[in-house]
Amino acid sequence: MLLAVDVGNTHTVLGLFDGEQNVSNWRIATSHIATEDEFMVNVNNLINFSSKSFDDIEAMCVASVVPSVNNVFLYFAKKYLHSDPMFITTESVDWIEWNVYTPSEIGADRIANIIAAKKEFKKDVVVVDFGTAITLDVVTDKYEGGSILIGPRTSLKALFSNAAKLPAVSEKLPSSAVGKDTPSNIQSGTMLGTSFAIDGLVEAYEQELSKSFKVVATGGEGNLFSQICARIEVYDPLLTLKGISYYYEELKKR
Repeated sequence: MLLAVDVGNTHTVLGLFDGEQNVSNWRIATSHIATEDEFMVNVNNLINFSSKSFDDIEAMCVASVVPSVNNVFLYFAKKYLHSDPMFITTESVDWIEWNVYTPSEIGADRIANIIAAKKEFKKDVVVVDFGTAITLDVVTDKYEGGSILIGPRTSLKALFSNAAKLPAVSEKLPSSAVGKDTPSNIQSGTMLGTSFAIDGLVEAYEQELSKSFKVVATGGEGNLFSQICARIEVYDPLLTLKGISYYYEELKKR
């Protein structure tokens, strides 16, 4: 079985895959990933809640946007799996044409999303991944590029930290666009404003590329925003993990 690891700035999502079939998945705080032995304890404890055992893991594949923890996965794989982990990079994905200036700059989580979008939706897809930042990736018969927005949770924290009179508020959909108090003003601007930005960017992509796009969301807040973004059609919380498994299976064939 494959242990797929999606390492984000805030959370790390782990998935067990039997071929391309997801067996179990879990979410832990990236800040808790400190040593290979502590990571082993986390993985082993989580697997014990499933019907599988640690000995079922044959390989490990990682999509990481946090370079400071990559050595933890390297040491973990060497010590406990007796093999090197695979790290996703554009250089190893030669079955996708990267129509951007510097493919090596593309985050590994975005690469996984693009791989999954190409496999599951073929082409003309926009993937919106909600995390610390929101990434939008435009996929036609090639990868065209995309956009990066500040995530709503990050926006709310920034407002609270830098504006003395603004309170901390939750990521909640306001009952109306016109806020009636300070918290609902902030929620309107942050939540609805973000949704309008996403919908507007998709429309801009369509005008620029003369195409109509299917919009797929993933990430922790994707389900919430799929309720208010007019253009989001599909929410798949496992899209990134699926992309990691597809990457691994493709390279296994070679």
